[in-house]
Amino acid sequence: MRDRFVALSFLVMLTACGGGSGSGGSAMPPGAGPTPTPNPQATFYEPLANGDSWTYTCRDIKGGGENGGQPFTITDSVIGTTMVSGKAVFEFSLQIPQVPSAPLRVNTEVMLVNNDAQGNLTLFGYLVNGNVQPILPALIVAAITPNPRAAFNYTGPDGATISRVFFGDVPTNPTPLGVFQVADYEESNATHDYGYARGVGIAEEDHGPNFEVDCLITSVTLH
Repeated sequence: MRDRFVALSFLVMLTACGGGSGSGGSAMPPGAGPTPTPNPQATFYEPLANGDSWTYTCRDIKGGGENGGQPFTITDSVIGTTMVSGKAVFEFSLQIPQVPSAPLRVNTEVMLVNNDAQGNLTLFGYLVNGNVQPILPALIVAAITPNPRAAFNYTGPDGATISRVFFGDVPTNPTPLGVFQVADYEESNATHDYGYARGVGIAEEDHGPNFEVDCLITSVTLH
């Protein structure tokens, strides 16, 4: 997520509701109709509901030869819910390209996460071989924009500490769905990078040494 462009209005398109005017009728007076119920998911950086999915097209942009230089697809999804220490959480399946790897290898990691009422995303553990593996809960996406380089370290599934810092509030590279303004978090010394757009989720990912592989969102399904 470098050399960003001005964000477009696709987020509005995702959340807007269509409607037409009836023929021959007068305008409805204020307060006469039902009051819309606000959708808190639209304010979250990572909306979470069973069946949500995000698909990305990944390309090697640094010339490392990943996947023979050909684009490939990864998909993140919410595959279910479970309990961790009495807390209801979502099972967020994250596909992570391993760079470098030949032939290309993509690992799947199931993170156990949930938003609080303010929209802070917390990681509570992992689903490993079908078993819940709790960790010390860690805030990984803040609802309010942090200071640049603020730390959001957390424990990985192998027990090691994953370094994670907030880079800034930046636009993505152009995706097939437009350009998104995202909260950008970098991990493991410029190995992984995730850009979260409010009401959409991760709109762009980068993987590999020096962000060699760029993954741009191509479709999103939210419930």
